Amino acid sequence: MECVVPIKDKTHIEAMYQVLQQHSQRDYLLLSFAIHTGVKLSTLLSLRVADVVEHHRNEADDQTLHTLHTQDIIQSWSNPQFPEIVVPLPSSLRQALAAYISQGDCTLQSFLFQSSRTKKQLSRQQAYRIIHQAAEEVELAHIGLQSLRKTFAYHAYQAGTPVTVIQKYLGHQSLAETIKFMDVPDVSKVIEIHLDI
Repeated sequence: MECVVPIKDKTHIEAMYQVLQQHSQRDYLLLSFAIHTGVKLSTLLSLRVADVVEHHRNEADDQTLHTLHTQDIIQSWSNPQFPEIVVPLPSSLRQALAAYISQGDCTLQSFLFQSSRTKKQLSRQQAYRIIHQAAEEVELAHIGLQSLRKTFAYHAYQAGTPVTVIQKYLGHQSLAETIKFMDVPDVSKVIEIHLDI
């Protein structure tokens, strides 16, 4: 099995966004939502519209999904096991999600990332093809579905999030596992606590 890596260079992420936007808004949002939230693939593919809409409406109000606004989309994502760790969604992603849901033939129970043909959730194989083909198009090697979560972890670390927080959010058993996952070998595995009392 091929070892996949995070997408470390932001210009490569931008290039992937452009390729996927040309293909479909769904495919662009699949990449964008995944790398902004670090959500597990099984969770990502089983997301329903109701999971990202802030104010859950009852089924009778489903027709109002055609008039969603940015404020109707959740403002942040969290791991249910650690609700104290919150990942805010950028306004650009929230706007894109609102537009995508409004333009689609969606109800609250529709899968967020569904097959346009069957209306069922995307399979792992379909999601892999989407991401892998885009990576090939921008000449990136060793990119697969796990790269999305690894990309989230890598950039969270680069933005200053402590490795211990990333470890907890991802549900890893050890710091070493998280460091290997992020592909940042020079991170110290020692946590120092400095006191000057």
